[in-house]
Amino acid sequence: MRVSRVLCWLVLGLSLWQAQAAASAGRMPALGINVLWGPGDDATLQQRFQKVRRLGLQEVRIDWEWRIVEKQKGKYDWRALDRLVNTAHKEGVRLLPIVHYAPAWALPDLHKADDVYELAPSPDHLGDYARFLKASIERYGPQGNAPITWTPITHWQVWNEPNVKMFWGPKPDARAFTALYKVVHEHLRPVRARIQLVHAGLAKPDIEFMWQLWEANPAHGETFDVMAVHSYLFHWWDGIREAEAMDKDDRKASAMGFVGSIDDPGFLGKVFNIQLFMTLRKSGGKPIWITEMGYFVSNKRLGVDEAGQARRLQQDLSFVTQRLTDRPYGTGARSIPTGVQRVYWFALEDYPSPDGMGSFGVYRPDGSLRPAGDALRRLTQRPPSDRSPP
Repeated sequence: MRVSRVLCWLVLGLSLWQAQAAASAGRMPALGINVLWGPGDDATLQQRFQKVRRLGLQEVRIDWEWRIVEKQKGKYDWRALDRLVNTAHKEGVRLLPIVHYAPAWALPDLHKADDVYELAPSPDHLGDYARFLKASIERYGPQGNAPITWTPITHWQVWNEPNVKMFWGPKPDARAFTALYKVVHEHLRPVRARIQLVHAGLAKPDIEFMWQLWEANPAHGETFDVMAVHSYLFHWWDGIREAEAMDKDDRKASAMGFVGSIDDPGFLGKVFNIQLFMTLRKSGGKPIWITEMGYFVSNKRLGVDEAGQARRLQQDLSFVTQRLTDRPYGTGARSIPTGVQRVYWFALEDYPSPDGMGSFGVYRPDGSLRPAGDALRRLTQRPPSDRSPP
C-alpha cells in the first residue's frame, strides 16, 4: 500500500463523516432473506414467499439468471421471470435480483473445473450482459413495461462473489470485473436514475480485492450505489469465529484506521474496513448491505446444531446493530459509522449439496421452523423505531 498517499485520503475522507460521527444507539438493519428459485414453478415460489412472510419479512434476494432468458443471443424469453415477479407481487415480497449466470454462448471456451461453480462471461460479451440487465430494468423496474402485475424492482445486484473462483471462474480477476462494471455503467445511463445498483457481494470483507478493484479503475466507486459483502465467520483452521472475535491489528494498516490484519478477512468487525477503504478512495458514505450471512446445521466440521444456529443468528445481528450500523465504529481514524443498512440472512430453506453443507435453512426440509427461524421472527416483531429504514 502507498501509505503516504492513503493517509492524505484518510484526512480528506474523514471530514465527510465528522457531522455524522456523534455516538448514537445502534439501529437494527432492515432484514431480508436469501431464497432459492429452482424449481421455479408457481406453486413452489408461492409456498416459499409465504414462508418468508410468516417470518415477518418482505425482502428476498434471489438469482436472476441471464442464461434462462437469453438462451439464444438477442432473443429474450421473459416467461420464467414474469412468473417470478408476479408471484412475488401477489405474496407481498420485494425482490433483490442477483443478475448473473451467463448463457453458454457468452462463456469463454474454457474447461470448468469441479471447484468452479460459475465461469465469468467472455470479455466479448460484457455488452450483452449489460443489455440484458438494462432490458430487465426497463421491463420490471420503476416505469417498467412488463405486461403483468408486479412490484417495481428498485435495487439490482450485479454478479456474485467475484473475489473467489467459485463464482468468477477460472480465477478471480479484479481488472476483468471492473471492466464489466464500466460497461454496465455506460449502458445503464438512460435508466440509472430510476434504480440503484448493488455491488456484487464479496466473499468476506476482502480489502485486498477491493484495493485491486480501485487500482484497476480509480472511478470504480462511481459504478455502483450500494456496497455488499458476505460475512461468513467460517475458518478451516480456527473453526467458526464468534461475532466479537478479531485478530491483532497490523501496524501499518492500523495507522490508517483498518481493524485487524489485512490478510484474513474472516471477522465480522472487518466489515468496517470496507467503509473505511471507500472513504480513503473518496467513495465513502455508501450504504453497505450484508447480502449473505448464515450457518449450516450439521455434525460436520464448521457445522452447528440447531440451537447454535439460532444463538449465532442473534449474536451476529446484535453485533451488526451495535457496532456496524449508524454509530462510529471506534475513535480517531475509526470514528466513522460502518453504514450497514440491510442484512439478508442465508437462507430460507436447505439446498442440495454434494458435500452435505447445504443445510443453512431456517426452515427444515419438512417445512417446520428451526429455532433460528423463531429467533428471526422475533427480531422482525421489534418496534419499527428500533430498526433502520429499508
